[in-house]
Amino acid sequence: MRESSGEAEARKQEKIARHFEKTRKGVLRWLANHGGRAGLAELHDYSERRFFVAHKRFSDLMESLIEDGLITYDHAEGVAEITPDGATYGP
Repeated sequence: MRESSGEAEARKQEKIARHFEKTRKGVLRWLANHGGRAGLAELHDYSERRFFVAHKRFSDLMESLIEDGLITYDHAEGVAEITPDGATYGP
């Protein structure tokens, strides 16, 4: 039986969501392994090189990490810092 366009789109969206979650965990792990603090440029570079996440999607990533309380971001310094919840997030 052939997959409908709705089913194909649902599978595509699930794949995108899995990749986004993998990226969130990877960025948090990288941040934890690098002293818990990093500049925005460093995080952007890492997420782009490792997970192919660029510009708009990187903004979405950072916003989700902040909204979920997994990192804090100091706009004045341009530095993200992992929170205790971020340090223990995921497997």
